[in-house]
Amino acid sequence: MASPATDAPPNPQPVAVALWLASQGIHVHPLLPGRKIPPRSCNRCSPGRPDDRNPLYIEHRPEECKCIKAGRYCHGVRAATTNRHYITAWWAKMPDAGVGVAAGPSNLVIIDVDRHEGVQPPTAETLLPGLKPPMDLNLATVKDGMDALALLCEMRDQAMLGMDPETMTVRTPSGGVQYWYRVSNGAEWKPDSKKLGWQIDVKAAWGYGIAPGTWTPKGRYVALGECRSIAPLPQWLAEDLDRTGHRKRPPVPRPAGAWKPSVTVEGNKLVTAAFRKGLEDVANAPAGQVSTVLNGVSYYLGRLVGAGYLRAEAVHDAITEAARQAGVDPAERKAQDTIRRGIEAGTRNPRQIGARA
Repeated sequence: MASPATDAPPNPQPVAVALWLASQGIHVHPLLPGRKIPPRSCNRCSPGRPDDRNPLYIEHRPEECKCIKAGRYCHGVRAATTNRHYITAWWAKMPDAGVGVAAGPSNLVIIDVDRHEGVQPPTAETLLPGLKPPMDLNLATVKDGMDALALLCEMRDQAMLGMDPETMTVRTPSGGVQYWYRVSNGAEWKPDSKKLGWQIDVKAAWGYGIAPGTWTPKGRYVALGECRSIAPLPQWLAEDLDRTGHRKRPPVPRPAGAWKPSVTVEGNKLVTAAFRKGLEDVANAPAGQVSTVLNGVSYYLGRLVGAGYLRAEAVHDAITEAARQAGVDPAERKAQDTIRRGIEAGTRNPRQIGARA
């Protein structure tokens, strides 16, 4: 995807922003004037609110929607396009509509940093999940997402985002900042909140950013600095996003043949039997139920850890191996967190063999 040129007008009308972005291969869609949500195009495609269901709604998948194929903006970000004819028609109908930017179809990853002050400070675990903050860091000094992002950059020995390389940077009405980055394949990335860092969201896939010029009652989205081009996602940041589960991983095939755990335990026969059965339950978990089984087995064996029969590290390694047999990537952070939390929860509720559960 070509990066946007630097000759964009400073304060154009929303349709001009939308057309300028579309000319660079960036997919756009309208947002309700003064709001950050897409408008409804027709009753057929909007289910309504949970407390006010739309009786005319016909359940269907967005990719099958005839409205989108006809050039209407049903299903919000799913209708995002670079088609100039559609864009012109949409904003002719709603001249004050804001401009949403579909990250995935545009091959973008947008780092959206919030600046909500006066909220509960982060913990050592939630500040930068998966990383240990410096021992001398006073968590009370971390006021918002910019502080969390600055710490991440410092720990990686990198310049603050948006500086090296320079890239399109947008200030939000609440004072937050969106950093836009280009990736080779937007379909590889996943959106999520707070996994990279406290008060840091990642807009990817069917997540959407908001273009400069869009307004809300709190203020206007404003492009910062002179840069209007979009830089490639820095390699170090891509690696951190991969670490935090924002990159989609191909399914891990289940190894063929009979499976036996390589980790065994000696001693109490009942403990040995419970250990082996738990691992077999994970390894043979049906597709779609692996996470549930993983959590249950981790908790159960964690109770035996708490009672002193097993070592936590050995249990974690053994369950990870069994999960690999079930098709779970050993490096998948979500699975590792499930195992760890299950063992920790079980450890707090130890079970003596021979006692009632």
